[in-house]
Amino acid sequence: RGIRVSYAPGTVSRAPSKSAQGTLVMHQSRSPLIYSVIVGGLVATALTSCGKPELDAAIETNDRKAVEAALAEGADPNKIGVSGDTPLLAATRAGQASSAQGLIDGGAQIDVRDQAGYLPLHHAAARGLTGIVNLLLERGQSVDELTTDGLTSLQLAVLNAHQETARFLVRRGADLNAKQGADGVSAIEIVERNGDTRFAGMLRSAATPPPPSASEPGPAHGMPASSATGSP
Repeated sequence: RGIRVSYAPGTVSRAPSKSAQGTLVMHQSRSPLIYSVIVGGLVATALTSCGKPELDAAIETNDRKAVEAALAEGADPNKIGVSGDTPLLAATRAGQASSAQGLIDGGAQIDVRDQAGYLPLHHAAARGLTGIVNLLLERGQSVDELTTDGLTSLQLAVLNAHQETARFLVRRGADLNAKQGADGVSAIEIVERNGDTRFAGMLRSAATPPPPSASEPGPAHGMPASSATGSP
């Protein structure tokens, strides 16, 4: 409540004291150079030596352990920042994969859009953060979710030339031929218009289910299809 605490190695800006608001208590957090403040039983935002909230600083440095420490000490993983983004949107927009993973594991909402209508999945795909894309899909995000201007995560990966992320999205069920966006052009058409036949072939191959191997059982516990249906 109006009390700002900064920290430089070996010093504090204000000594613990009593006030009308209650007792000001300072204690070192698990992340170095960070102090938390408790005023009258209310936890205030922890500030780093540069004056930024602990969670914001951890995201900027892509420090997953610092993100986890900030969340453990009460930082809100879904608080809207001054930029209008949640911490997860800020992390994925900046390409901070480690921070994003810490936030997702810490309970960050994955379905909050930024002011442009993009989800964390869209930013992760546009940045080529394949691991974060996978984590978001595992947490229930739809692979073909559209931005407000009609783009899919696959199109964003393709437009930014992130081939591995695009291939992963196709393997996870992204529609290679969906004509989305203002131009109504599919992801595969974008690649083919750019003349990248290798990339196009890679995506088409990812979209084609592999044939069953000889060791895989057929219908009805390994019986031939004709036997399973009762045909002679």
